[in-house]
Amino acid sequence: MRKLIAPMFGFMLIFTACGGGSSDEPQAEATPTAVVTQAETQVVEEPTPTAIIVVPPKAPLIHTVQAGDSLGIIANSFGVPIEELAAENGIENYNLIQVGQELIIPEDDEEEEE
Repeated sequence: MRKLIAPMFGFMLIFTACGGGSSDEPQAEATPTAVVTQAETQVVEEPTPTAIIVVPPKAPLIHTVQAGDSLGIIANSFGVPIEELAAENGIENYNLIQVGQELIIPEDDEEEEE
């Protein structure tokens, strides 16, 4: 039996030395901690909305020929050249207009540009 006690004693000595027991000192434990990192800030610039102004097209100015009217009188009263008035209405002979005929009065090019 003495032969068993010596190896057993050696085994227990090694076992307790390797740390299987408890100690009175508190042991440090790994505690998860939050790590704050600064993220890169991206500035997104949104385009400034622009107002779109839609101007409806003007209705054409119409003149109905009355008794006593001539193409020259009508052109003069609207301040347009007789040639433009005739061309706008497909009139080749300035003397051939009829009472009740509707003439389109051309717009002044300068007014359209404004």
